[in-house]
Amino acid sequence: MLARNGNETKIAWSFWGAFGFFAILVGLNADVIQNIDNIVFNSLVRIDNPSLTAMFKIVALLASPAVSVLIIVIFSGWLYLNHQRTLGLLALTTLLGGDTLALGFKYLVHRARPVQPLVTDSGYSFPSGHVFGTILLVTILLAIGLPFITSSCKRVSLIGLGVVWILIVMISRVYLRDHYASDTIGSWLLACGCWYQAKAWYGRWRCHVQDYLMHLSHRHF
Repeated sequence: MLARNGNETKIAWSFWGAFGFFAILVGLNADVIQNIDNIVFNSLVRIDNPSLTAMFKIVALLASPAVSVLIIVIFSGWLYLNHQRTLGLLALTTLLGGDTLALGFKYLVHRARPVQPLVTDSGYSFPSGHVFGTILLVTILLAIGLPFITSSCKRVSLIGLGVVWILIVMISRVYLRDHYASDTIGSWLLACGCWYQAKAWYGRWRCHVQDYLMHLSHRHF
């Protein structure tokens, strides 16, 4: 039920390479990175107001890694109950493994967060955990969930809502001065790489896991 084209590994490594190159530029504090960050930051400073700040704080809460994990656990459980166990395992392991990888890169790049944030947060800045988790979560939900929806209109609407939500989360992280714009770009590259790599691995282990689960089921009965 998961669409694959056989080129997932190549696509994944394209995103990995782009992310690696981008992370190096961030680590070196390259001029192009500073220019991107300054342009986006200055644009968002102009629209700073209490109402928008309050809204984006709610967005930050809803898009937190903890909420993303909770949603994926529920979604994986739903897949399991609908006899889509390998897809449920794919969804769960992809998000949890991706979050772990993103956290590792935070410590590797060791980038400090922007000064004077509008919300208090800890840890390093690159990549953004909120943006990474949101992009990966939305991608997983759409890629695995859309085939269960027969209405093409509903599919298009859900894709549109997913894209809009991702953009809102990306903007909110920079607006709240909790991340630089380049942090959100790096998160997008990393999340895409994780998803395509997960799809590539899924094609290799799906049959083995299905056979194992079937064997366990026969033993149980």
